[in-house]
Amino acid sequence: MRIGLLEDDAGQVEVLQRWASEAGYIIVPFHSGESLKAALETDTFDMLMLDWNPPDTTGTEILIWVREKLDWHIPILFITRRDSEDDVVFALEQGADDYMIKPVNRNETLARIKALQRRVNNRNSDVLDFPPYQINLVERTVSYHNQPVDLTNKEFELANLMFRNHGRLMSRAYILERVWGTRASLNTRTVDTHMSRLRAKLQIKPQNGWQLSAVYHHGYRLINIANNQ
Repeated sequence: MRIGLLEDDAGQVEVLQRWASEAGYIIVPFHSGESLKAALETDTFDMLMLDWNPPDTTGTEILIWVREKLDWHIPILFITRRDSEDDVVFALEQGADDYMIKPVNRNETLARIKALQRRVNNRNSDVLDFPPYQINLVERTVSYHNQPVDLTNKEFELANLMFRNHGRLMSRAYILERVWGTRASLNTRTVDTHMSRLRAKLQIKPQNGWQLSAVYHHGYRLINIANNQ
């Protein structure tokens, strides 16, 4: 999981990055609200953690901006010294998913992150339906009109990622980390090549109700034409 962290305290950043790394997460730190907003225009994260008082704005202003601008409800966890009931209520009312008061400890912080992750990924079924496609998570297969399609392991991971996040702009760097387990240092043409093969093998096209589009300088978005998302 990739987490964007808005925090200008270098010591706090170091601690949170260490905890996250030990749990298998990646934290990308931002020291100002503007730098985080700029990153959100081109990059992809699974979760955001916000301090209330970055140097150039407030965490709540960033929260409101995210809820207005992003096309997907990304989980947001506040980690701040603001401990009044009014502050907690205000942040939650503006769209925060959880709220922690500094100083925080490792076990509770990781438990909160995992809880938010489960909330987003909570799918009880082993088979996901995206007509005319089905993804079988146990057999690791994708079917088109009930006919299995021959996919490589990476193609299956890519299809699973894109269909689960349809409607959401996915950056190439994020796709590389989720599917290949690597940073953007790998040639991003790897993503483009696999996307092209996936589009052809699954016949992803408007006639079948889906559109896979490359967004210049950003990444890819899979859109359900029928539901416009």
